[in-house]
Amino acid sequence: MSIKNIIIKTLEMVPFGLRSQIKNIPVVKQLQALVLKKYFSDKEFVATITGGPAKGLRFPVQMPQDKLMWIGTWELEFAKKLQQMIKPGWVCYDIGGYKGYYAGIMALHGAGDVIIFEPMPVNIQKIKNLISLNPTLPLTLIEKAVSNHTGKKVFNMMPEDTMGKLEESSFQREAPALRQLEVETDKLDNIVLNYPEPDLIKIDVEGAEELVLKGGLELLKRKKPVLMIEVHSHGIGKRCYELLKNTYQKIYVFETGQAPGNDEAEICHYIAMLEKNIDHISALPAIQPGRSAQTKAVRTTSAFVWVGACYTYGR
Repeated sequence: MSIKNIIIKTLEMVPFGLRSQIKNIPVVKQLQALVLKKYFSDKEFVATITGGPAKGLRFPVQMPQDKLMWIGTWELEFAKKLQQMIKPGWVCYDIGGYKGYYAGIMALHGAGDVIIFEPMPVNIQKIKNLISLNPTLPLTLIEKAVSNHTGKKVFNMMPEDTMGKLEESSFQREAPALRQLEVETDKLDNIVLNYPEPDLIKIDVEGAEELVLKGGLELLKRKKPVLMIEVHSHGIGKRCYELLKNTYQKIYVFETGQAPGNDEAEICHYIAMLEKNIDHISALPAIQPGRSAQTKAVRTTSAFVWVGACYTYGR
């Protein structure tokens, strides 16, 4: 077995509950950083995620930016909530699919169809790779942005090559774009003429969330899908709330559990749902406790020793 494969197996031995705590252990943190930089920096490899809501997903990992996805702790609390929301057979839309991580979670946890919307070429390729690695999951990619417009729009590429936004997004207007490209856009109210209507929509579109909602008002009023929206400013949040308040029985900020406008962070998540969806969440069983602390400590210590040995051997 190669050193690289030994390291992968070693890191997978770390108990899931402790993976997000590694950064708080000084010596181990530095050792891990050295090992990952030496063997994985800027090299893509395929891994099966071994913990968290995405457990079991085959994922094309690019280090260092995909580390948290690889170990299953990417935006963990929100990912758990997304997992919890899914009902078997639901149609889910992932608007702003990024690398397909959240779409994979929805598909793994019972969604009957997950339709991913992503306009960025580099992310499109990553999502295509994800779909090919997970052929049994019900994943469909649409290479478009979702907005309040049908046709071509200017899209700004950001410093990180997998991040971008529509030029008309009100989020960080002053931030310079590295380059621009034209992308196809469509409205939700048009999309559902050719695809099944969604039961849940996850939206993360870097400040264009209100445009997505404006392009789907007929769908939202008719179908009232659960919405999970990353909101990128207080102003955007307020405008989104105004668009939704007469349609949804409950709109709250995920991070605070309170209605919008109660000192939430500038960037946060809104969840909008009906009473029947609230009842569904309330009826779910509690998360079962994990292994004992002693077992975790033994496994973690073994993992750290192996990582150190791998690094020393590889120097």
